[in-house]
Amino acid sequence: MKKYISLIGILVAGLVACDTIEEGYLSRNIHYTQNPLEVAQGSTLFSAAIAGDNSTAPYHVELLDVRNVRTGQREPAWYGESEVAFWLDEIKPLVDTTWEQVFAKYSRKPYPIFQVNPVGGRLEFTEGTRDVPAGDYEIDVKVTNVRGSIILKNACTIILGEQAAFWGPGGDYNLWNSASSGTRPEPRVTYRELTGADLTAFQAKLSAAGGTYDEECGYVSVKVLDNYGNAFSWVGGTDPFTGGQIRQRSDASVGCFENRSPWQKMIYTSDAIICPFRLVPFPLVEAPSSTNQRLNCYRIIPSATTLNMDIYIRFGWDILRMGVFEVTYQMVGSDDNGIVEKI
Repeated sequence: MKKYISLIGILVAGLVACDTIEEGYLSRNIHYTQNPLEVAQGSTLFSAAIAGDNSTAPYHVELLDVRNVRTGQREPAWYGESEVAFWLDEIKPLVDTTWEQVFAKYSRKPYPIFQVNPVGGRLEFTEGTRDVPAGDYEIDVKVTNVRGSIILKNACTIILGEQAAFWGPGGDYNLWNSASSGTRPEPRVTYRELTGADLTAFQAKLSAAGGTYDEECGYVSVKVLDNYGNAFSWVGGTDPFTGGQIRQRSDASVGCFENRSPWQKMIYTSDAIICPFRLVPFPLVEAPSSTNQRLNCYRIIPSATTLNMDIYIRFGWDILRMGVFEVTYQMVGSDDNGIVEKI
């Protein structure tokens, strides 16, 4: 009997040893919830972490490959570094009135264009994506936890779109005048990037106005037109009380290019205000307004139009990349007082 009991004990112990309980759980359904993920060239973006499907945390995520969907080949541009902007302190336009003061609060450091955060698998994109060709890409990742590892082929599709030049122009473009602030006809707003012969003509115009073209700068030329396409003059160095046909608003609570970029001299011509900029976005700071911090506000003086009254104009957009641009703001149609026509 003792012999049989000993034999049973050995068999039971062997069965227990063969049925060792493994630690943790690793799902076969780990995935990215944002799939496909749309990214604009030149933008900073962070995706949500990978969805573990109840897998035992923590789990380590490693990037294995980034392929162009069209060619099926690895895209080396994703694996590089670029200089990324880091702000060290807040810019204060009332204090920081020179480029030297602005740049003292700004630095650029090399940083990966794209990486997968090893803790949680978040996909991280920096402004260096401007150097990656637009297109559709697939990534493979490896997920590891206490239980083991799993390789996820085509874990996420990244749709990299061309870098936009403007935030807008479907933003806050309104027109109204001091006598009838309740009616705001929408102007026709267009924008374009100047290249080739148009860029050459802009450079000549800038020089004629006393400016010097700098290839390290970006520029935006803003024109305000009446209903018939005639441009109002900015000549005179615009401020609330002197200047051209277009001037700043007299109330300090609203924004304009002059107080959103006090470190940069604006250039005024007979048909445009030219705003140079060395950093993007432009403008760098919000307007000191309690209602809308994206707006730039000016007024057309009464003697400039057949309406013979102040006309307040507002526009709000940001330029997101370097270049030379032209924005045209045309006051088409009419409000209760009639059509805006330049004298």
